[in-house]
Amino acid sequence: MILVKLPTFMIAGLLLVAAPAWSGQAEEAVSAGLKLHEADNPKAAIVEYDRAIKTNPKLTEAYFNRGNAHYDLGQNEQAINDYSAVIRLSPKDAEAYFNRGNAYRRLKRDEAALKDYSAAIKLSPEDARSYINRGSIHFDARRYDAAVKDFSEAIRIAPKDADSYYNRGNSYLALGKNQEAIKDYDEALSVDRKLAAAYYNRGIAYAGLGEKEKAIRDFSESIVQQPKNADAYYNRGLANAELGRTETAIEDYSESIRLDDKDPAAPYNRGLAYLRVEKYDHAVRDFSEVLRMQPRSAEAHIYRGIARLYQGKEKEAELDFQKAFQLAPALKKKVQPVIDEAKVKTKESPKD
Repeated sequence: MILVKLPTFMIAGLLLVAAPAWSGQAEEAVSAGLKLHEADNPKAAIVEYDRAIKTNPKLTEAYFNRGNAHYDLGQNEQAINDYSAVIRLSPKDAEAYFNRGNAYRRLKRDEAALKDYSAAIKLSPEDARSYINRGSIHFDARRYDAAVKDFSEAIRIAPKDADSYYNRGNSYLALGKNQEAIKDYDEALSVDRKLAAAYYNRGIAYAGLGEKEKAIRDFSESIVQQPKNADAYYNRGLANAELGRTETAIEDYSESIRLDDKDPAAPYNRGLAYLRVEKYDHAVRDFSEVLRMQPRSAEAHIYRGIARLYQGKEKEAELDFQKAFQLAPALKKKVQPVIDEAKVKTKESPKD
């Protein structure tokens, strides 16, 4: 049972800060708000922006920057209201659409965000950020071909941006186009050698092509840069197991479990590895842990039952097999020969 974990992503563009174009009481308030905001005091900045709006209700810079301050405070609805005010006053302000799209995105209102990014692109077609964020929405909605198109546009505009290559690589990977994904990860890493996620995902692409040694090298580099990445250890374990390096795979699964003990995938695969090296007590413990987290895992019952056979615990093994077939009756035809073979082997050479 191969379980590959692929992280999702979202690369948001930076919010822009607009400065007033002329002097006056309202504009001075905006300038004061900007200074406070740049000093990491958005709450105090909002007071100044309020003062500016009260003085001049049509000053778009005040609404725009107050929206930025609300956004930085996580007050997304208020930010949306301010960016909407900018759009009413200045319908061709691409940055207001872009920023409002970011606020909608935070609220998981992706269709509204998609419309805003599209509007921003129409008004400012050479701004890569809107393509990147629209592409991320397409990716999350599994519209991978559309995501590829958006990230390709971002690359055309900013060909030295590692994130755009990385994102397009993820889209190709989701489409099963591993070679194209690898080329994009190569490009991303040529720009930024420390982009750990690109090593990790390139490793997945190599594994998908059966190039396990290259996959292991990439997972290892990802671990060097992100030593607490449980998934990198897990996937390196899978690759090592497929190359017959069972003890090394066990070490990787163990580290993955140490870093993340709430995911059943690593103990499941470590249990399989322990079965291969005839460490049946360890295998039983791992499959029992899987069943604690996923009580309806028929496969875990099957393999725990096989391990129990080798322990000489036939009654407990039979209970596991019965439970597995209750959960997944179709499994019986497939695994019964494996169970019968294990029973024969245990009679020939019983294990303690």
